[in-house]
Amino acid sequence: MKRRDFCAGTASLLAFAAGGAVGQPRRSTTLPAEADPDPAGGYTLRPAREFLFTDYRHIDPGDLRWLSPEGASLPVAGPPEPPVQAHADAQRVALGISLVAQKPAKQGPIEGLPGRVLHDAGLYRSWSTRVDYGQGENLGSYSSAPAKSLTVSYGESKDGFAWNWREACQVKLSDVTGVDGEYFFIDPHGPADERYKCIYNAGILSGGDELWQQYRQTHPRHRDTRLGPERMFGLFGMVSPDGLQWKTIPKPLFIHMGDTDNTVYYDEWIGKYVLYTRLYWMSRRMVARAESDDFHHWGPVEPTLWPSLEDPLSWDIYTNGRSCYPGLPEHHLMFPVFYHRLTQTSEAHLHSSVDGIHWNRVPGGPVLQSGEPTAWDSGFLITGKGMVPLGNDRVAIPYMAFDHPHKYPRWPGVISSRTAWATWPRGRLVALSAEGEGRFRTFPVRVTGRRLRLNVRVRRAGEIRVGLAGIAGHAIAECDPIFGDHLDRVITWDGGEGLGLEPGAKVILQFQMRSAELFGFEWL
Repeated sequence: MKRRDFCAGTASLLAFAAGGAVGQPRRSTTLPAEADPDPAGGYTLRPAREFLFTDYRHIDPGDLRWLSPEGASLPVAGPPEPPVQAHADAQRVALGISLVAQKPAKQGPIEGLPGRVLHDAGLYRSWSTRVDYGQGENLGSYSSAPAKSLTVSYGESKDGFAWNWREACQVKLSDVTGVDGEYFFIDPHGPADERYKCIYNAGILSGGDELWQQYRQTHPRHRDTRLGPERMFGLFGMVSPDGLQWKTIPKPLFIHMGDTDNTVYYDEWIGKYVLYTRLYWMSRRMVARAESDDFHHWGPVEPTLWPSLEDPLSWDIYTNGRSCYPGLPEHHLMFPVFYHRLTQTSEAHLHSSVDGIHWNRVPGGPVLQSGEPTAWDSGFLITGKGMVPLGNDRVAIPYMAFDHPHKYPRWPGVISSRTAWATWPRGRLVALSAEGEGRFRTFPVRVTGRRLRLNVRVRRAGEIRVGLAGIAGHAIAECDPIFGDHLDRVITWDGGEGLGLEPGAKVILQFQMRSAELFGFEWL
């Protein structure tokens, strides 16, 4: 499989991801009454049952309280007279904890595994494309000859390992070249004849002057420096009622050079389609974002993720690797690939976001790196997209790797590439870690069950306890301590599992940790 085939290779999650700008998300639909507009929690459309620690949305930073000698709380404004020697109480300040990205296990390589996978109706599904340029004219994304047609193939698997592929249809192309960056997804909000959608990048062979004017109007600020009247690219679309019979949208969706890597999903929170694509500035690749009300018309691309100034200055971001956690669309995730120009190798870091616009790199270093010099994945690697459940207790993304550096001369038969799964135990992308003593409180969360369980890993000399603030019989001191490694440990207080409050109530969880890692909690 070629690198750009993998990047363009095509299927995405059936994503209902939360989005919108912090504070005032831009919406084009009416939200359900139970939707929570507070970013503490991650813009959920309905009360959540499962909570992951991929960022600090569930962690109240706390603050000092000032107390009188008798222990009474003293306000900042208008404290009672006369002045007294106040002392500080730090019990509500989050302390001794940090977020740490977890490295996955590698499983593979696996024959037939594509670079884009979705899990839909019990099946793993994907699409791929092949472009016909005529004999001797196919140079992939470097092609300059007119593309004649595009063949869509469909693949599915019952277990994510044994794949069956077949050609689905062939569509004609006109006046385009250098086709790549294909991305297929299922649209839960489109009309019936457009339930399946694809976006792809292509060079446009005519009309450059007019298209350049359109581009300048659509992108007044953040323009790709590779484009001009003599070199025009656009993002095009295809639609299908069944994922098998496809038709092209004749005109470009908008003018932009989204080579190699594009991701599209429908964002349920803002009621818009969201695109993550490539932007090229200062001879560096970075991730940009755009929005659309109807998929056919797009606003300008805006940069959303680029290398940190703390990174080596020869790095850039090759692909976005955008996904969300299965069943938790409010957890926006990226596994962007950072390209090392000095060695032409790469590594992937985990990034998380509350709204899909503002991203943070999760501490802990790269989650995926090239293998040993003799390994099949010793060269350049690329993360796929579409985090899916893999069996009962794992989640995974595909990744592709080569045995040579990225820009090594591509003589036929010299470079090999294969695809594998990168897998994590269920819920364990990021650990909230306490090396020594640690503590924190959550923001108020709505109870949606009658028991509470944790996903934890605790050293034998450590422990985790949790209390429900203000609920009699459920203080931290009354919690039975937790030891060991548990994906789903039910919490008890003096031997009882009951919460002491009914579903629908709000409560603050208080955690006390020592030599422990907490990955998430869930109502049952």
